[in-house]
Amino acid sequence: MDGAIINTNLLKSKMALHGITAKDLAIAQGWSPATVNRKITGKTAFTAPEIQACVKLLDLDSATASAIFFAGNVS
Repeated sequence: MDGAIINTNLLKSKMALHGITAKDLAIAQGWSPATVNRKITGKTAFTAPEIQACVKLLDLDSATASAIFFAGNVS
């Protein structure tokens, strides 16, 4: 896997809470459905600008954003 380990369940729950589907995320980010799947499952890493866009779209606070996008990056 070349992507970062993300908290997929937390990301999906926040998407559901805000009524954001994978298709909505694809449209907002300009991604294909396959890219959304790879990003959400952690197979492809989110870039910093993509994370920022997701944080804004999902209205995430910094602690929640860190818990989602940096779940496996603690050493």
